[in-house]
Amino acid sequence: MDLKVSRFVTSPPFETNTYVLEVLGETLVVDPGEGISRFVNEPAFVLVTHGHCDHISGVPELKVKKLFVSKEDSHMLSDPKANLSADFMDWNVVLDLPFEEIEKFFNVLAVPGHTRGSRFVVFEGVVFTGDTVFADTIGRVDLSGSEEEMERTLEKVRRFFSEIPKDWLVCPGHGEVVTVGELLKKNPFFHE
Repeated sequence: MDLKVSRFVTSPPFETNTYVLEVLGETLVVDPGEGISRFVNEPAFVLVTHGHCDHISGVPELKVKKLFVSKEDSHMLSDPKANLSADFMDWNVVLDLPFEEIEKFFNVLAVPGHTRGSRFVVFEGVVFTGDTVFADTIGRVDLSGSEEEMERTLEKVRRFFSEIPKDWLVCPGHGEVVTVGELLKKNPFFHE
């Protein structure tokens, strides 16, 4: 499957990467930040890598067909303290939407550490890493995460990246998109 993935920077000042892709004629939006409606008007399926406010604040702007998130992070959708909007935004993000467990419908890798329910979402050729792995570093663990969980996750993720093709794209929640091969060279947490 040859996916066309578009990246839009949303949720100022967080500069969140929101990704839009077409799969089997359907629009999928990964981590919709505030302002995504400037780029997406059609009904869409929403995939959330983790429940922080900068990755879900654009959901109210969309015509949501279905929302997918991990069970562990689902409470963050409607809890401004848990999703950090109470502390980091000038409005509380409260989503009163039903959700589906993302792992029941998509190929995901559980990557706790940044949040308990963080997930990689994996398509052939593309890995959406949320705020767990960036091009040149890893995500914070001090915003509802766990250093111990992140250490275990990094072991799992090192194996994962070593086993998939090096030309696959790594699409993080912030910053530049790189290939797996570039990530392994650039990110000190993954040097081979």
